[in-house]
Amino acid sequence: MKITKFLALLCAAVIGFVGCEPEQAPEPTGKITLSADKTTLQLGESVTFTATMKDAETGETTDVTKYVSIYDSQLNKISNPWTPETSGSYTFNATYGAESSNNVTITVMAQMPEVPADPQPENLAFNHRVVLIDHTGVNCGYCPMMTESLKLLEETDWHIHYNEVTCHAGSMAGGDPGNSAAANALNEMQEPDGYPNLNINFYGATVGNYGGQTTVNKVIAAFQQCVKKDGADVGISMAVEGDNSNIYCAAQVKANVTKEYKVVAWLLESGIKSDRQAGATKDYHKIYNYALRNISGQYSKNNVAGESVGVIEKGQTYDVALSLPITSTKWKWENMGVLVIVSAKDANNRWEVVNSSYCKVGESKAFEYIAE
Repeated sequence: MKITKFLALLCAAVIGFVGCEPEQAPEPTGKITLSADKTTLQLGESVTFTATMKDAETGETTDVTKYVSIYDSQLNKISNPWTPETSGSYTFNATYGAESSNNVTITVMAQMPEVPADPQPENLAFNHRVVLIDHTGVNCGYCPMMTESLKLLEETDWHIHYNEVTCHAGSMAGGDPGNSAAANALNEMQEPDGYPNLNINFYGATVGNYGGQTTVNKVIAAFQQCVKKDGADVGISMAVEGDNSNIYCAAQVKANVTKEYKVVAWLLESGIKSDRQAGATKDYHKIYNYALRNISGQYSKNNVAGESVGVIEKGQTYDVALSLPITSTKWKWENMGVLVIVSAKDANNRWEVVNSSYCKVGESKAFEYIAE
């Protein structure tokens, strides 16, 4: 018997048992969802993707991983599992026929920073730090007077209840060395009415300093409305490492209130000097600190608050790692730090800051509990 005929007979004999004919992919009938077994990994590790399809008519969910093609943001088809060759942040989606899935972002770190151990695992009384955003610019003649006000604010008892960000963007920031695409997005989101302009959190309160009038008492009055002295909804523990290409942040969020939360990291740089600062009368008026340089993940003016991490139950923790690329050779990574912001929906269904924590590169910060 010829070999070809023998193989044909053998195949016919076992059809239905092991299947000699190639399996045909079913037609896509609904939404494709892509997920990963991990969203943060170190170099040398691999990530495995899973794709599921939910039938639009029956609601039945089917694993279709073997039928999809997975692409990165540069439209390069990748293998599954995928092993990265360099550190950074990568975004993937899957296609199946004419259907396309959600995006999944994977953070790859050269070395994972280690958050401090929780000294009080049962404690849920977290110090509350709002985000104090100073909208400023090199061409703003009144802005150095706001710098004076913020310097005075540091000397009050309120200094433990905020983390500062300077946003160099908008009409007063032409040629500003503190400007960045991230600052532009935040500026477009908050749309300050004049310069300088302080925002507490995303929507909490606004304090202007037009004409150079003192603002310290106004800021304190706004703090009294925004700061929760009886404790924040969440606590944040974090650690930051980095080099001249990427800054890496590992954070742990512990909830005191069961809610859905978003987590984001903002990259801030200090010690930026500009001799062109309008209205400067002192040397420190020409030094920009905590200037916003980058925001983790894919952001726009409509989403500077990061990605949802889902519901965190009271007393539970959630670990997240975030990568912040250094996109300019003019930025000095050794002068940088990371601000981690956790937000939740407010009464107006907007994502609003519930707590924040700041840490310099090469350092770590434990949960900040209310002092007894």
